[in-house]
Amino acid sequence: MSYDSFEDFQYDSCTSRGICSINPKTASLQSVLVQYLKLTAKYCFALSKKDVFEEKAKELILNTIPLAVSNPEFTENSYITAVDKFKKVLPEIVKKYNKLYSQEDFKKGIRSTELFRASSDIISAVRFGEQSLRNALQQVKPIIRDLYQIMLVISKSISINLLDLESFNVTDDTSFLMILRLLNEINAEEKNLDTLKQLIYEAAERDNSLMKSLRQAQEERYGIQGVAEVSYSTIPSKAVLVVGSNIRELETILEALKDTNIDVYTHDDMMVAHTFPKFSEYTSLKGQYGQGLENCLLDFATFPGPIILTKHSLHNIENFYRGRLFTTDYTVPKGVIKVENNDFSGVIKSANEAKGFKTGKQCETVTIGFNLNETLELIQQRILDYRRIFMIGLERYSLEQKVYFEKLMRLAPDDTLIISFSYNIERENVLHINTCFDTFGMLIIYDRIKASGLPISMFIPKCDRNTISQMIYLAKNQDTNVYVGKCTPIILNPSLMQTMQQVFEIKGITSAKKDIEAILNK
Repeated sequence: MSYDSFEDFQYDSCTSRGICSINPKTASLQSVLVQYLKLTAKYCFALSKKDVFEEKAKELILNTIPLAVSNPEFTENSYITAVDKFKKVLPEIVKKYNKLYSQEDFKKGIRSTELFRASSDIISAVRFGEQSLRNALQQVKPIIRDLYQIMLVISKSISINLLDLESFNVTDDTSFLMILRLLNEINAEEKNLDTLKQLIYEAAERDNSLMKSLRQAQEERYGIQGVAEVSYSTIPSKAVLVVGSNIRELETILEALKDTNIDVYTHDDMMVAHTFPKFSEYTSLKGQYGQGLENCLLDFATFPGPIILTKHSLHNIENFYRGRLFTTDYTVPKGVIKVENNDFSGVIKSANEAKGFKTGKQCETVTIGFNLNETLELIQQRILDYRRIFMIGLERYSLEQKVYFEKLMRLAPDDTLIISFSYNIERENVLHINTCFDTFGMLIIYDRIKASGLPISMFIPKCDRNTISQMIYLAKNQDTNVYVGKCTPIILNPSLMQTMQQVFEIKGITSAKKDIEAILNK
C-alpha cells in the first residue's frame, strides 16, 4: 500500500487551538532577539572581512534564529536564556572589532550597551520590542518590511539546514556568511527593492545548495535512499516516539537505546529515515506512529511513552502532559525536559515507568520512497510526448486541497505531463512519485527536468519552514509558475503572500479551472 496522508486525518490542531499566529507580547520579545541577531551579525560580518570567525557567536546566531522567527512555542524562558547568552558573547566580539578597526562601535544603529539596558527585564524588553515594531511600521514601506520577513524566514531555513549538516561534521562557511549578509540588510533604512530581491534569490539558491550537501552527507552515512516498507503497527512493549526531521539525532537515540528493551517509533517528517538502508539495521526501530504535525495533539496524547522532540521541531505542545516530553534543542519550552550531552538515561527511565503498548495494534504497512535514477529515466522517456509539465508537491492534508488537486489532474489538457508527489488519480498523463516527506527529492527531480525547456507549473500544497525558500528558488526560473496552497499565518500571512505575488510572481491557488486557464493563457 502506498502512503496516502489523506487517509490519515483531517484534523489541524494549529487551527483548532487558534495558535497559528503569534501574540503581541511574544512578537515584541522576538523583535528584541532580532535586534540582538542583527547587532551580533553586524560585528561578525565586519570581523569576517579580517578573516576572524567567532565560533561562539556563530553557534548563538544559528540557534537563535529558529527560536526568534515563526516559532509559536517561544516563551519568556526562551527569551531570557537567549539574551543571557548574547550578553556573554557580544562584549568579546565588540572588543575584537574595536581592536581591529580602531573605532568605538558602529556610528549608525543601536549599540550593545543600549540594547543591554533595554532588555534588562521582561517589561522593559516588551516595551522596547513594541517600539522597534512601531518604528518599522512608520519608517519602512510595507513591501520592504515583508521582504525583511522573507529574509528572516530564509535565514531560519539556512540555519536549521546548516546545523543539520554540521551534525555530520561538515562545515559550510559560505552559508553562514549568507545569513550574516541577510541580517545586515535588515534595518530601518530605506532599501532598494531590486537589491533586496536579488539578495533573496541568492539566499534561496544557497539554501538549496546546502540541502544538496546535507543529502550527500546523509547518503554517505546511511546509504542511498530507496523504496521502503514502513509499518504503522504497534507491538506490546515499552516505547519512545522521536519527532522532527533531524535523522542524525534519530541515529544517536537508537544507539543510546539499542541495549534496552525499548522500541522506537518515528513521527511526521522523521518517517523519511526509513528510506535509508542503515536504519533497517536497528531492530528496535519499529515504524511510524500517528498522523503527523497537524495531528500532534492527539498523537502525543495517545502515545504511551516519552516523546523526544529533536532539534528545531515545530510543535504546539502547550496542553500535553508534562514530564514525558524531552528535547535536545538549544532552548527548551516550558515543561519540557532538556537532554544534556546526549544522556538519554532520563528518557529510558521515563519509558520504563510508562505503561507502553499493552496489546499492540495491527495496521497495514505503507510504501514510501523511490529510486531516483529509475524515476529520472522514466520521466525522460515520457517528457518528449508533452508540451508542458505540472508538478504537484507534498500534501498539506486538507479536504479542500484534495478536491482541488483531483480536479486539477482531471482538467489538465492531455498534452500536459503531471508529476505528482502526493495526490494521485488514474490517468495516462499522471506520474505519481511517492516521495512521502522528502522535499529534497522533489527538488532534485525539478532541477533535472527544468533542463528540458518545457514550461513548468509547480503547485506547493504543504507549508513548512522551508516552503518560502523553496518557492523563491523555483520562481527564479522564468519558465516556472509557482502556486502555493493555504498556509498557516505563522508561516505565510496574507500581507506576505501579496508581496510574494507582487515581487516574485508566486500565486495562491484559486480554483483548478481558473488556474489552468491562467497557465495556458500565459
